[in-house]
Amino acid sequence: MREQAKEILGDKKNVIIGVNGSIARREMTSGSDVDLFVLSTTEDLEDAGEIQKQFRASLINKGIKMPALGGVFEDPLPTSELTSKIGGEDDTNTFITRRMLYLLEGEWIANQTEFEALRKQLIERYVPDDMDNHKICRFLLNDIIRYWRTICVDFEHKTADATKPRAIRLIKLRFSRMMLYFGGVVAIRETADLSALEKREKLIELLSKPPIERIQTVFGQPKTQNAMNAYAIFLQALDNQSTREALSAPGADGLETQQYKDLCEKAREFRDELQGLLLPSGAPVNDIATALMF
Repeated sequence: MREQAKEILGDKKNVIIGVNGSIARREMTSGSDVDLFVLSTTEDLEDAGEIQKQFRASLINKGIKMPALGGVFEDPLPTSELTSKIGGEDDTNTFITRRMLYLLEGEWIANQTEFEALRKQLIERYVPDDMDNHKICRFLLNDIIRYWRTICVDFEHKTADATKPRAIRLIKLRFSRMMLYFGGVVAIRETADLSALEKREKLIELLSKPPIERIQTVFGQPKTQNAMNAYAIFLQALDNQSTREALSAPGADGLETQQYKDLCEKAREFRDELQGLLLPSGAPVNDIATALMF
C-alpha cells in the first residue's frame, strides 16, 4: 500500500494517507478490510479528494478489500480540524472518532513525516508546558474515556435495528475495542512523575506502537501472555469463515450460537486479565486508578 501510494502522490506533502482498524493494529484476518483515511495539510480538499479516489481505485484493482462508502472516514479532512475541535459543540462523534483512532491505532501509508508531526501536534494540545510533573495526562485520558463510552452507546444505536447483526459487533466491542481503549489508558499511566516534555515524548513513543506491542512494552510479555492468548482466540475466530458467519447472523440470532457463547467466556477472561495488569489485587491505589474512578 505504501508503494502504491508513493506512485500516486510522488513528492506531494499536502496530503496524508493513513489507515486504522485491524491492519493498523497488525491484526488483519481474512475478513478484514482496509480502513483508509485521507487528510489535507491545507484547507483545499479538492486535491486530497482526487488522490483518495485514485488510491482507492488502485487498491481495488489489486484485489485489496475496501470498506463500503459512508461513515466518518469517507471524506478527506483538513488536519487543522483534528487539532482545533477538541471539546465543545463542534466536537461531534465524527471528530472524536477520527482523532482518537488517529492517536490510538493510526498508521501512516503516505507522508510519514507529516503523519508523525500531526500526532505530535495533537499530543501537544493535550499536554501543556505548565503541567505538573506528578500529574498524569488527565485531559487526554478523559477524551479516551469519552471515546470509549461513545463506542458503547453507539453500539446500542447501531444495533437497534432488529436486522443488524449484534453478536459480531458485541464481540469486537469486548475484544478489539477494549484493547484499543486499554492501550490508551496504559499510555497515560506511564506519564506520571515526568516533566511535560517527557510526558509528550513518552506518549509519542507509546502511541507510535500498535496497542498489543504498547501493552507488552509497558508490562512485559510474560505478564501479558494470558490476555494475549485470549485475544488470539478472538482473532482466530474472526479468521474462521464459518464462525464469522455465525456471529454475523441478523439481529439477535448470533447471540444464540455456541461460537458467540464461547467467545463471551473468553471475553470475560480477557477483561479480567487486563484489569489485573492495570489494578493488581492488593496493590495500593495509584494515580491511574484514581483518575478512572473520579
